[in-house]
Amino acid sequence: MSNEIEITTKLCQSQTGVSCNEVVLKIPQTEAVKLQSVAFSGNGNQNFSAQDFIHHVDSFGFSFGLVLIFYLIAKSVGSVLAIFR
Repeated sequence: MSNEIEITTKLCQSQTGVSCNEVVLKIPQTEAVKLQSVAFSGNGNQNFSAQDFIHHVDSFGFSFGLVLIFYLIAKSVGSVLAIFR
C-alpha cells in the first residue's frame, strides 16, 4: 500500500447556522505530487499582474466612494428630518 496524505478541514454550512463537519481527504502521495506540480507549473493563468492589481484598487476606490456618498446622503436626510421633527 502506498503512502497517503491526509488533508483535514472543517466544512460549515451557513444556512443551518453553526453546523460544521470535519472532512478528511485521503489521497496517495503520487497524486499529491501531480497536484502540486500542476499548481506550481507557472502556466501564466495564476500570475497576478500589476494591471490586475490596479483594476482591483480602482474597483475598491469606486465602491468605497459609492458607499461614502450614500452615507452622506442618508446623514443629510436624517439631519433635515430631525429639524422638522
